[in-house]
Amino acid sequence: IAKTHQADSSETPPELPKQMKHDPDEYLHAKKQLKKAILECYRGLEVLENYRALNLIGFRKALKKFEKYTKIPAQQAYFTEKIEPSAFSSGVTMQGMIREMEELYAARFTKGDNKVAKTRLRGFMQHKTHHFSTFRTGLMLGLALPALVDGLYLSFRHDTRQAVPGYDGLLFVYSILLIPVLFSLLLGLNVLVWSKSRINYVFIFELDLKTKLDHREYFEVPALMLSTLCYAFWLSFARIGSSHFSPTLWPLIWLILAVVILLDPLPFYSRHSRFWVLKELYRLLTSGAHRVEFADFWTGDQFCSLVFTLSNLYFVGCAYAGGFDEHWARCLGTEEWGIPFVLASLPFLARLAQSIRRWVDSKLNTHLINGGKYAAGIIYYLVYFNWRHNGCFVLWCIFGTVYALYASAWDLLMDWSVLRPRARHPYLRDELLYTNYIPLYYIAMVTNVLIRFIWVFYIPVRGPSVVLRTFIAGMLEMFRRLQWNFYRLENEHIGNMDQYRVTREVPLPYSVDEIHEDDEDEED
Repeated sequence: IAKTHQADSSETPPELPKQMKHDPDEYLHAKKQLKKAILECYRGLEVLENYRALNLIGFRKALKKFEKYTKIPAQQAYFTEKIEPSAFSSGVTMQGMIREMEELYAARFTKGDNKVAKTRLRGFMQHKTHHFSTFRTGLMLGLALPALVDGLYLSFRHDTRQAVPGYDGLLFVYSILLIPVLFSLLLGLNVLVWSKSRINYVFIFELDLKTKLDHREYFEVPALMLSTLCYAFWLSFARIGSSHFSPTLWPLIWLILAVVILLDPLPFYSRHSRFWVLKELYRLLTSGAHRVEFADFWTGDQFCSLVFTLSNLYFVGCAYAGGFDEHWARCLGTEEWGIPFVLASLPFLARLAQSIRRWVDSKLNTHLINGGKYAAGIIYYLVYFNWRHNGCFVLWCIFGTVYALYASAWDLLMDWSVLRPRARHPYLRDELLYTNYIPLYYIAMVTNVLIRFIWVFYIPVRGPSVVLRTFIAGMLEMFRRLQWNFYRLENEHIGNMDQYRVTREVPLPYSVDEIHEDDEDEED
């Protein structure tokens, strides 16, 4: 018997059915999915509870106004007879559902601790002050201003131009670095206006409710970046320590500092938000390999407005590799224009891949039409760089016109959903959120189209240099994108309102259809 038992124990145990197998990694992944689903469900219940309370307030205000004009004391009688017997009056049902969700979360995720469960579930409802955030932002911007003003003054002095090697090239390097930093700072104005207009950008971008930044907190990191860049600019042209540090070294020092701040794993300067940006950059670089969310293509559109910086990264590398001297302009006139073209086209290629992926997932031809816009943008920059080096002027004008018209039409008709002649405000749309600023809609429509045609600024032979023109065009495109953001998020928010979307659709680790089928079988 002992030998038989030993032989049996040495044998491989029989393979379990697939339904009885449990992968620990899959279990943890499923647990996280269910946890997120409960959080979203709880948030939906809180929104519904707020809606219930808002309805009661609406009834009271309507009846109060009725009493005011008719002099009939009907409020108390109407509430007693009609409102109080209704289910939404007492809120017992809603409170029971909320309590049930809290007990479920406590039983599954906090070891039965109801207090901890309530704290985690209501984390998004916590309010905090932002006095120190506002102070730090103001301090950074206040310190940056004198450095910027004095740096500009010094940079235009004749003795500075003589002492700083490659003075014009160094100014151009700082202009390349300035636009993305200034852009990130001014994006805070977008967040500020969205918050004041009650646009649910947190839901649109699918931000974590526990780690999301208030608009006052958002300004901190961009303000720090801008302040340090202004001081690097001032140190370059003030020539402090020029015997030990070349004026051209300060932009590199600032660039290293910016990368360190962005990649810093320590919990300082909004670590979760910085990592969210890095995650979006990764998703942008891998466009087409995964499902496209709103934050993905919105990020791609932001980079489409940073072509000035992206295309001139080659100039920065060339200037530092060859040295800043009187021949720095050779980096702009090089025949190797393929690299700047590829760098300029990267955001458009990413957006094209995203549009194709969205068409594959949804089968909506609208995404292919949108992808055609980015394909036209790639062709436009191809003929633009070709014109600057080989002189195909007519072809560049043709594609510049086609792309500007294509992009302008998409901006107005699709991204903003305006140009509706029968709307309450002619050529806008029926639903508007910035109702106190109606004239700005028309101004934005005109300026958006005009800046789309900024390429004509390069045509005149006389006037500012090409370097200055590209910088002005880059600044105008940055402001156009900031303006575009206001109305794009407004349109997205209105679309969510029309479809009653206030919570995220969290994927579950099981099929809902199978559960319904099992329920039907049990009923049979």
